[in-house]
Amino acid sequence: AQGALQVRWVVGFSRGKDVAALLARLVQAGDVVWAVPFAKPQEMPWISCEQPEAIAEAVQKLGMDGVAVEVFGALGEAVDRLAGDQLDGYLNVICGSLYLVSDVYRVLQVVSLTKIKSKGKVGRREIMVKVTDAIDTYDYVWVFSVENMRNQYLKQVRRNLGTSQIFMGSNKVMAKALGNDEESELKPNLHKISEALSGEVGLVCTNMDVEETKRAFSEFSAKSYARAGNIAEYQVVVKAGEVVRGVDEEPFPNNMEPTLRGLGMPTVLKQGKILLDNDYVVCEEGDKLTANQAHLLKHLWEQMATFTVKPVAYWHKSSGEFVNLKASSDKEGEGKGESESDESDDDME
Repeated sequence: AQGALQVRWVVGFSRGKDVAALLARLVQAGDVVWAVPFAKPQEMPWISCEQPEAIAEAVQKLGMDGVAVEVFGALGEAVDRLAGDQLDGYLNVICGSLYLVSDVYRVLQVVSLTKIKSKGKVGRREIMVKVTDAIDTYDYVWVFSVENMRNQYLKQVRRNLGTSQIFMGSNKVMAKALGNDEESELKPNLHKISEALSGEVGLVCTNMDVEETKRAFSEFSAKSYARAGNIAEYQVVVKAGEVVRGVDEEPFPNNMEPTLRGLGMPTVLKQGKILLDNDYVVCEEGDKLTANQAHLLKHLWEQMATFTVKPVAYWHKSSGEFVNLKASSDKEGEGKGESESDESDDDME
């Protein structure tokens, strides 16, 4: 028995399994279940994952009190939440298909430098060695920016880039590896890449040519759930009556009522249905979303964020050429049509 210990189950199953029977052995009252998909294994077309919505429905049919269920469109979103949210008090368990576990490892293998401080000087040196080795190995170094970062989607960009290497994390450490000025730079003009490392950006070291790399960046974008601090793209109103979600207006399971109420929606539970006495405005267009608003939008299956990557600048090893694409696009927007000079764009600071 679990006793007072509450478990957050991150589960994904292969299609055809008796999901209800498996969950009945795991889930206890007061637990949380996150239903996630996994990627179809290569060269195994007969294997597919059970839809997260079907897993959520199986949990609801268990009829246990206080079991909250969330559906995730991508495993990376769940992993991001586990890493970024304050989830004290729960034991987090990822279980189900071995293909899910394999996907978890792949998600975590995206090159990340975000733990620099905890690694100390030795860790920083190791990371700098990896960056400098990549400079020697590849012909081009790119800086790219990310909007609405999601590890799961960054993996797809990484696949688009083939054998290229991606680094994301501490801009200061990456810049130090490249060289912060002409005196310390590894190669001529490489310090200008360091100057472009500002904000939520990363490095790509690649042998792909310029146009091919641009296509790899531009060919992928994906909708995702907004987070606290994002700007609402449109108004969301939940109509009076039974609370529903999605294009099919699917009713919420009754065990979600305390969760919705705790997030600020004035719901009541009557005869097994979650109801609103009046229309409830979750957000207005242009609102800077609070954590509660972001969670409500996710429960309502409203995806307002779009994951995108955009090339900022690149450097070519053989020629030493540095091209600031952001400055070039700004000039084109002003109607100047001039090519990029060697000067860094002040907006990158």
